[in-house]
Amino acid sequence: MANLKLIRHNIYEGSLDMEYGLIGKIWKDFGADIITGFPTFKTHMTTPRLLRDSITGALKTFPHSKVAFIVTDGTYNHDNEDKTTIDAALNSAVRVFEEYSSEIKDRVIVIATPYDGYQGNRIAGKGSALRLIYEEMSFCNASFLILSDGDLRNDMKEWQKVYKKVIDYHNDHYGGKEFFITAGYARHFLDASLTRFIVGPLTTLMGKYVPGGICGDIVLSSGAVEHERNSLWNERRRKYGTDISTTFDNIADKNTVIYEVYLGAKLHDITDEAKLNVMPGEVIGAALERIIYYEKNHGLISNILNGKESLSPVEIWGREKTGIDFIDPGFTGIFNIDLKIRILLDKFPLFREDIKKIIDRETCENLEYNYDNLKKLSDKGKGELFFLKIDRETWKNILYQAIAYVLVTQDVETVTRGLNYLYTAAFLEFCREKLNELGYFTLQEIRAVQANLGVPPEKSEEFYRDNVDRVISDMAKSFFDGRYNIKNFMPRNDN
Repeated sequence: MANLKLIRHNIYEGSLDMEYGLIGKIWKDFGADIITGFPTFKTHMTTPRLLRDSITGALKTFPHSKVAFIVTDGTYNHDNEDKTTIDAALNSAVRVFEEYSSEIKDRVIVIATPYDGYQGNRIAGKGSALRLIYEEMSFCNASFLILSDGDLRNDMKEWQKVYKKVIDYHNDHYGGKEFFITAGYARHFLDASLTRFIVGPLTTLMGKYVPGGICGDIVLSSGAVEHERNSLWNERRRKYGTDISTTFDNIADKNTVIYEVYLGAKLHDITDEAKLNVMPGEVIGAALERIIYYEKNHGLISNILNGKESLSPVEIWGREKTGIDFIDPGFTGIFNIDLKIRILLDKFPLFREDIKKIIDRETCENLEYNYDNLKKLSDKGKGELFFLKIDRETWKNILYQAIAYVLVTQDVETVTRGLNYLYTAAFLEFCREKLNELGYFTLQEIRAVQANLGVPPEKSEEFYRDNVDRVISDMAKSFFDGRYNIKNFMPRNDN
């Protein structure tokens, strides 16, 4: 059976097919009060600094606690012997430990391990990385879990201070309840497409608006972790569907207080086209599965659709509470206008039949008309930019119809495929709007600046507050206000 290799005092390297409970028992013997986890995949350039800063920050922020750090890596697996991320994490831990006395080191333990083969499962994905952490935490008495993505470039020391403030506040004001802390931060207007156009609106159907619904930077109380262990874990959840599933579960749990805390900006690797070929379907599918589950087992969606209640509030900690100033998301070169247009044109025939099933004829006809015009624009190669003209009102209408369809038919696959394409078009329309607001209207103008797209620093804070975050928040809340439209579409699908 696979074991843990001791590298240095309190630094361990795991292996494939890790024995169930072995890590948790080490945490228990160590007396871990806090677990900090980093799911990683090819992040050998960012994880070492992230781990180092997290260790040094924890020693100051939690001076009376024992903190366990774990890197659960998907780079190294049965089919790929690439240990660069694991080795980078271990080397970083060794260097940090060399800076501190034995007394300080007795307060920290570090484990870096692959998760492939854990409990016999070999599904690759962030969910599988988290599942290992959740399971092993059941063997120790840690009070909460901090999770951060392995590509994060933010200063974890500042975030840890915020987490401690929130947890201390929670213990003083909500004794006996669990907590789920999610991040509220500025994201580049070209980033967070799923968060803004899928997750935010759909969380409102659970009764709360949680805009950070698939952010990877969260904190869970031990009871909230237990809730995750006991949830359904299918393939989507073991891949990219894990964060949205966790968010939905915590919204549904009436004993959990949800906090959204402002943390500046998320500085990380902005999602590229390769990742977007896979991730949206898993996130959308997981969200739809959670909606169906809570409707079938608790009637939660029907209560929301039939009720007149407002959205239940989450605990909002803005800049004035967290003490973190606005951080400019900066500039990026990920946007390629010709590639975006080509994706919309090439992919539409693959999703056309699914789309026809979930939206009405008029919307389909408009989509076909705009598709033909986009093809002409692409052939011409110049002119004023437009995509498929799925503005926010059209997008809300599409979502209403899609949710009605899935509630009636429970056909998650068809709706997932249709929304996978349509959400992309809706998000690109949002991007076009932001580009226009920045003064870029034509294909030629956008091509000239797309290698370095962002907001001028002197305008950035106002732009992200008013033109991005507020716009997206208003859309989600407006979607909730019009949720009764879902019922109007349901008879159409009941055949």
